[in-house]
Amino acid sequence: MKALLILLLSLTLLEANERTQIHMGTFISVKMEDDNRSNAIFALFKMLDQRLSTYKSDSEISQLNQKSEGNVSPVTQKILERSLEMYHLSGGAFDITVGSFSHRGYRFGYQDEHIPSPEELKKLEKFVGAERMILEKNHVNLLPGTMIDLGGIGKGYAVDLSIEMLENAGIDNAVVAASGDIGCLGGCEVDIQDPFHPNGSIATLHSSLKRVAISTSGNYERYIKNTKHNHLLDPKTGTSEQRYASITLIDTHDNTRIDALATAVSVMESTTAIKLLESLKIGYILIHNNGKIMQSAMPEGVVLNIPCTKYLQN
Repeated sequence: MKALLILLLSLTLLEANERTQIHMGTFISVKMEDDNRSNAIFALFKMLDQRLSTYKSDSEISQLNQKSEGNVSPVTQKILERSLEMYHLSGGAFDITVGSFSHRGYRFGYQDEHIPSPEELKKLEKFVGAERMILEKNHVNLLPGTMIDLGGIGKGYAVDLSIEMLENAGIDNAVVAASGDIGCLGGCEVDIQDPFHPNGSIATLHSSLKRVAISTSGNYERYIKNTKHNHLLDPKTGTSEQRYASITLIDTHDNTRIDALATAVSVMESTTAIKLLESLKIGYILIHNNGKIMQSAMPEGVVLNIPCTKYLQN
């Protein structure tokens, strides 16, 4: 299994401090002038991991998966509500009940990871579908066999809560990065990793906005044996996405939404995905497995520089 994506960050702030810890199974980086404030951000990520993780047996989500029903905290209720919202917005391409495929089928993140057969995936299909999760205020019911997996939305949600915390504290220059999910307050510069060369970047994004949200997802982040068996699963079939090496979405707010949409776009036809993203005015960089790049116009105040335009297609 390949190491998770880390994007290179440089904040346009002369005396910014950067600290990094591991939470939610990845590197969390905070860059800002007030170094002490970083501790509160890391504590927030730790708290969210304790509630949302599918790998901690005592988390709220793991308890739901085990018992198929229960009450949840407000922070967990909110992410479940957002997940249902994103399910409908994406036409079902984003679905947190994909856990039956990711945890029972592929076993991503466990020592006994394996590539399930078509027959195995077919048997698991009946347990997947957002209609199998019934959310009534803070009470959740899962139909038998259904499992929740928040891997496609959790880090974006954590970044949003972090940015909200900093804004409430009067901070207006900071970067919070949870692997490929990045929230910027004030001007920032972000290097987008080259999916074909792990130590290189394929583009640089410059933002002068008060707030910008960036989410990158790639088939090279987590896979079994090779990228054909990656963690970006079609919730309708359980098969891994085969179109894109990397997807980067850019918006002026809401990391939760673009984290979920980056997951959804990975299993959508390009024309359908682009139509959805453009209707929402979300900027995108879609890098196909053959190296071709499809890029939208960026939000006003965001400039994207792609040094190598050999494969660039508008």
